[in-house]
Amino acid sequence: MRLVSYSGCDELLESLRASAAARVGPFGFDPGYGLFSRDMAEAAGPAQKSLATANAAPHSGTNVHEAGVDEPDLVKTDGSRVYTVAEGRLQIVDAATRKVVHRLKLPEEFQGSADLLISGDRALVMQTGFPYLARPAAGIMPAGSGALNVLYVDLAEPKILGRLKAEGTLVDARQVGSVARLVMRTSPDIDFPDLDWGLPGKPERKEKQAEKRNRALVRKAPLEAFQPRYDITVDGRRTTHRVPCERISHPQDGADSKEINMLTVLTVDLTRGFGDGTPVSVVADGDTVYGTGRSLYVTGSAWQRPVTRIHRFEVGDGPPRYAASGQVRGRLLNQYSMSEHEGHLRVAVTDDDEKVSTVHVLDADGGPLLREVGSLTGLGRGEQIYAVRFAGTRGYVVTFRQVDPLYVLDLSHPRRPRSLGELKITGYSAYLHPTAAGRLLGVGREANAKGQALGAQISLFDVTGAPRRLSRLHLPKIYDTQVAYDQHAFLHWPRTGLTVLPDTNGKALVLTVKDDSITRRGSVGHPGDGHIQRSLVIGDALWTISHAGVKVNDAATLTQRSWTPWRR
Repeated sequence: MRLVSYSGCDELLESLRASAAARVGPFGFDPGYGLFSRDMAEAAGPAQKSLATANAAPHSGTNVHEAGVDEPDLVKTDGSRVYTVAEGRLQIVDAATRKVVHRLKLPEEFQGSADLLISGDRALVMQTGFPYLARPAAGIMPAGSGALNVLYVDLAEPKILGRLKAEGTLVDARQVGSVARLVMRTSPDIDFPDLDWGLPGKPERKEKQAEKRNRALVRKAPLEAFQPRYDITVDGRRTTHRVPCERISHPQDGADSKEINMLTVLTVDLTRGFGDGTPVSVVADGDTVYGTGRSLYVTGSAWQRPVTRIHRFEVGDGPPRYAASGQVRGRLLNQYSMSEHEGHLRVAVTDDDEKVSTVHVLDADGGPLLREVGSLTGLGRGEQIYAVRFAGTRGYVVTFRQVDPLYVLDLSHPRRPRSLGELKITGYSAYLHPTAAGRLLGVGREANAKGQALGAQISLFDVTGAPRRLSRLHLPKIYDTQVAYDQHAFLHWPRTGLTVLPDTNGKALVLTVKDDSITRRGSVGHPGDGHIQRSLVIGDALWTISHAGVKVNDAATLTQRSWTPWRR
């Protein structure tokens, strides 16, 4: 399975009209029943490295999957200032004085939380239009139901320099250096009249008539109804952009002949502004993004088929270039189910039909096809994947139904991946984080022998060979941690072993993870209903951020230094 370009706009329109006509029913488009990634947030990284500059204190960054590839998050810092969106404003806090030095009012669409990417004194502020659900359920998104809003902001003298708006949703974004790639998902812009139940006739007949009417509307839909559109406003001047036909690709083998959604990659250099977005699109659905310094992968489920489609784009100084596509049977958990290493893409999936999990190794440099060169199957029979982590030539997979087998995999020979052993314990890990050579931290939940959850559990494993658990912390009064659902919430500071996990009670659990032990040091809370979402290290201080405000504590003693509410 590979993607190719259309011969021209006529072929593009004819193909998409036919696909849309096959998907339309009496109430609009059929969402399909493919397998889709579990509703888990993206993120987490091998180690949060200091991004300190000459004028900034050593500090942690967003917990990301790949070093050097930044991901959008609720809070960002450059070591001198802390940035977040709260109370409908971009809040900028000076790290030295711990005071809010700027509050930039944002458009009404940004009244909830928003994600940020920063580079120097410029930022992108992103709101998908679904503040309660960052990634809507798979299927067709009705025209006009979502609005992607992105602001280009000057952080030095805070002001909005530009705005990008589109009818669609932000799947995700990745940033290398000052260049950000935004992946946008759109559906055909066709308005279908509501079915009038007051008309004479039986309901079945009314539905057939409505379906016939809708199919006719689809077959008359203009090219503009299918082309992804976005508006860019700079200095009060709005320009409308549509993705040109020559920048839209589609599956060559016709397997997705009924696919009508589009994925569009927009490129924004934060040092230059929006430009025209230099878009490139594919006729495909998608819900997971994984990026490295050289590749951007976008994956999604095939319509009504139990397979995951994988599309690879090469990224460099210019717009992304489509490079290859492939597919594997089963579904991904999240972006951590993928890892590119020395020209190969490792993909961990669960086949829900066969009730088994597999790690596939694909050749990422073998031309337009992501061909499989090796695989290891039989992981967790009768179970499903709950966590995955790849680190160099090693892979770690957690499956669970009643007990948690942690598998350690040797991937040094791509054509012959093998298991080095497994460890069966009660409960499961939902997030895995390498803390040192041969050490792996698992964050999840304890469970009894029947698989019933018994509170949060943090485990430290020796994974130099067959896995064994070195230390365990069970917290029965804490139902879970936010890290299980949002790995950006995880903080591990290798210099001291400081580890912070926001819990479901609204507080931040503070640990020390070093060598072979996990030590509970205490917790940090915010006044009122301020549920802590993120934590940072700046110099010798621990910063915690919630919707209510920001608190700064001594990182060694947890003594409070300051509390600053967002609301004045």
